[in-house]
Amino acid sequence: MNRTIRETILETLHLSLADISGGVPASDPYPFSISEVVRGPLPPTSPKRLTAGLVPMKENKTQGTSFVECFLEVSVDFRYRAQPGEVPATIIETVAGMIQRRLLVDTTVKGLAVDLYDAGNVVDLDHPEDLTAEGSVFFVVRYRHDLNDPRTYLGQAAPAPGAT
Repeated sequence: MNRTIRETILETLHLSLADISGGVPASDPYPFSISEVVRGPLPPTSPKRLTAGLVPMKENKTQGTSFVECFLEVSVDFRYRAQPGEVPATIIETVAGMIQRRLLVDTTVKGLAVDLYDAGNVVDLDHPEDLTAEGSVFFVVRYRHDLNDPRTYLGQAAPAPGAT
């Protein structure tokens, strides 16, 4: 494996977001499909109805005796272009919930992370006249890698002292 654990986690999150399909699954469908998912900031002029950008932000690390524990902050930025008759303030809450639901379904990121958790969100409805709403959902991914090689995954963190 030539990619770092961080890069593999980011690619896995990207693919998970790109796989959101409106109307699926039949038992509890997503209300929309994401038209475009990019790695990095949102394109400024994307004509797509719903666009998302996966943006890695700050990463904090602590060093153990044989491993590095990482806390990677990730932002999923999104832009929704509402259709006439839709209310952007309502739609934006639905989109934020879709993103949270999708990424929180697997908090181990296919076994690469110790944990992934929702760290908050923000929405921008400053210009409702143009039927565009934007927002960001923030996540923290906790993962570990070998002290000498960021490509080598070390598995789950040790339980806290006194935990059974």
